[in-house]
Amino acid sequence: METINDIFTPRDSRRDFDALGFTIIELLVVVAIIGLLASLTLVRFNDIQRKSRDTRRVVDVGELAKALNLYNNDFAAYPIYDGYITGSDSVSTALKNYGYLRSIPLDPMNRQVDSIIYKYDYSSDGANFQVQYCMETDSVPNTLQGCENYVKP
Repeated sequence: METINDIFTPRDSRRDFDALGFTIIELLVVVAIIGLLASLTLVRFNDIQRKSRDTRRVVDVGELAKALNLYNNDFAAYPIYDGYITGSDSVSTALKNYGYLRSIPLDPMNRQVDSIIYKYDYSSDGANFQVQYCMETDSVPNTLQGCENYVKP
């Protein structure tokens, strides 16, 4: 006949001890898997951010081109300026003062990194312009990765 001690006393204390936790190897495997998943997620997130900035750049230079074309309709010439669009340059000032743009779109990174900035050039007679811009990826149709992208009238 079993006593009360027989019912509550483990028969194989080693097996019960193993059931209480994980071995160090199991924990290391779980940590390694979590680390791998986290790194894959971060890589994908960075790629999405670059593509998003590129899409923003295409929209920005499109807005600049429209504003410059409106300026040309009113003044029969494009602003005379060769240089970077900073928001305080003569082209930016003209587009804001005449109401073509409320604010000047700047590169999403908003700093000069690998020449990722908007550069405005006009022709000597004021009849043409081009805005050069750089792309981090080739994810947007009709653009190239790098700084050989232009928007023209």
